[in-house]
Amino acid sequence: MPKKNFTIEDLRRWQQRGILSDKQLKSILAEEGLAAEPEAKERKAGLNLVTVAYYFGGVLAFVSFAIFVGINWENLTDWAHLGIAIGAMLGIGALGFWLRFRQGYPTAGGLLLFLATAILPLFIYTIEKLLGFQFDEVSALYMFLIGLAGALAMLFLTRFSFISLLVAALVHATVLDISWIIAGGGDYAFEVTAATCGGLILFGIALTLWGRKAYAFWFKLYGLVGLYIAFLNLLIEITESDGILFGLLYLAVYLIMIGLSLRFREVIYLIFGAIGVFTYIIHLVLVTFQGTAYFPLLLVVIGVIIIVLAVLYQRYGTRLFRRRS
Repeated sequence: MPKKNFTIEDLRRWQQRGILSDKQLKSILAEEGLAAEPEAKERKAGLNLVTVAYYFGGVLAFVSFAIFVGINWENLTDWAHLGIAIGAMLGIGALGFWLRFRQGYPTAGGLLLFLATAILPLFIYTIEKLLGFQFDEVSALYMFLIGLAGALAMLFLTRFSFISLLVAALVHATVLDISWIIAGGGDYAFEVTAATCGGLILFGIALTLWGRKAYAFWFKLYGLVGLYIAFLNLLIEITESDGILFGLLYLAVYLIMIGLSLRFREVIYLIFGAIGVFTYIIHLVLVTFQGTAYFPLLLVVIGVIIIVLAVLYQRYGTRLFRRRS
């Protein structure tokens, strides 16, 4: 049997749940050489002011750095690019490491390490330019692959689940670039995005079944958002050429998603499933059945029937679906 890895955070979580006593925790820390690890000083994870401030600050820093790069990058020399990339990556990374592993602030440190890791592809891009590489699909692939390797290494090192979102984004970018190289520049971005994001959702489901819900959430979130954007654009494009079959496939995918919400008891599937179904209904009203005056009334009747069926399910569903012993 392979040895399972655990972190100080896992131990402290088990202690809070009563799985480990204080004495057992101290014994394990001493046995594994973790006795010097600082006790977490942050508030308990959840929706609170500190958590909101952490993630707001992290997103603000990430977006602001991206805006800075987009606006000022071309006005700076390549060596200035290198200095900014190295300085930001090492400075933010060192602060994140210190907070997470030395001061007992795992979320604050993890978010800073996320930012530092997100800068890695920019650093690789700068190195490629300094070495005289012409930036094309192949050099972009190297950038994404190295960035992905760095993100996976940081995820393994820190066990900070939010970095899974960065891993998902880099997987998506890598697959898009590979498809571009293979297809010779064909315009298949939405199709590839739909397939990749569908794969990320399935990977998230697998992680859920393996008991890694914290990591699964970010893979599923990225996959669901990307799938919706890709499907919506494909629906708009194909509808113009009367793509009825794709419309039915679109509807089936989001009905299945609603079914997944019942199977896994996760609201995220229900939210995106409902958004997808309502998007399809709006398209039917505005595009497919444009000018049909009574179609919206038919949808009203369907909506009322769904409510009645939900009531009947609550009243009789237990008896109807109860397993016979």
